[in-house]
Amino acid sequence: MEKSRLEALSQRYLEEALEARRHIHRHPELSWKEFGTQAYVLEALRRHGIECRGDFEGTTVVGMIRGGHPGETVALRADMDALPVDEASGCDYPSENGGVMHACGHDMHTSSLLGAAFMLQELRQELHGDVKLIFQPAEEAGAT
Repeated sequence: MEKSRLEALSQRYLEEALEARRHIHRHPELSWKEFGTQAYVLEALRRHGIECRGDFEGTTVVGMIRGGHPGETVALRADMDALPVDEASGCDYPSENGGVMHACGHDMHTSSLLGAAFMLQELRQELHGDVKLIFQPAEEAGAT
């Protein structure tokens, strides 16, 4: 695939991915309580025609991009939860949920995976194999 084509796709979805990051950063949710984030991710994936489910126990989201050619399945994962921290970052889009903040970058993980998903969905007919998208809740909580 041509580098210029990938650069064009990344530019096409850049603002949407940035807006996703800002939204998720403004609305952080603690482990196992990522209900708003789950709804946001499901809506974004569906808006791009990406097959997805959020009907698992908890707030997991799984998407699937089916490639146009046979091949292996690869998985891409991002975590979605935030930490119980008061934000004092001074960023232009601070947390609106007092005492909760995306201090570990999970807002960036989730929005980056969304941006990659949008690009891969557009390229799906050229893919050899499928891409499973896993948006993981409660990474900060550890195993239960």
